[in-house]
Amino acid sequence: NHIRDALNVCAPRIMALVRPVRVVLENLPENYFEEHELVYHPSDTAFGSRRVPFTRTLFIDSSDFRESDSPGYFRLAPNKTVGLNGVPYPITCTGVRRAADGSVSEVLCRYENEASVPKPKAYIQWVADSPQHSSPVRIDELRVYNPLFKHANPDEKSVTGGFMNDVSETSLEIIHGAVADIGLWDSIKRYAATDAGKKELNEQNVETLRFQFMRIGYFALDKDSSMPLSAIESDQIASTKLVMNRIVTLKEDAKKDA
Repeated sequence: NHIRDALNVCAPRIMALVRPVRVVLENLPENYFEEHELVYHPSDTAFGSRRVPFTRTLFIDSSDFRESDSPGYFRLAPNKTVGLNGVPYPITCTGVRRAADGSVSEVLCRYENEASVPKPKAYIQWVADSPQHSSPVRIDELRVYNPLFKHANPDEKSVTGGFMNDVSETSLEIIHGAVADIGLWDSIKRYAATDAGKKELNEQNVETLRFQFMRIGYFALDKDSSMPLSAIESDQIASTKLVMNRIVTLKEDAKKDA
């Protein structure tokens, strides 16, 4: 908890999606565009804010959608409405499109900007699919560190053969394809514009860049990232490689399923 408390103070908030799924707002035109201002820290205005695009197509995390609704579940499901962080109107799921293997390739929704709907019980993070606005920011590798052992105290009394036989096969999960809102890249550029940031980046020291991925956890850039200062200053994100490590999860009720 001491680590969480420290990171809570210094880490800007970013909307990130570990396993993104595409959402199409069918009642909006192809060229629909809004901008919404999101703060980096809810209780410290010194962090500033960024303006993120909102378009007809966007991504949500796959964990925020279910094809079958259930009692106590408040996120997105067919014929269900959910709020989007920082967006004035919610969305309602109207259907899905499937890939050749039967999996959901797109979630079809309606943007409720012309109807009166009850206030949603849940709000989720999202990222616009808008390459012309540099969205989303693609994370080349996301490393999620889980408990190393299967038991809290893997000694020889509780584990046959001792602690070496209790190492969890899922203690490190490497995920490709995660995305984040443009605030991630904006924060990196802001850091690179400072004297301290220039010095650290020139020395390939990126681990001091830490973020709270909303509703997911605290993450830091890994030294395996490739972030030339010249690429950041010229806004060439394609010339960089972002590798991020989870430091710790957020405080949350593990029994909550909503």
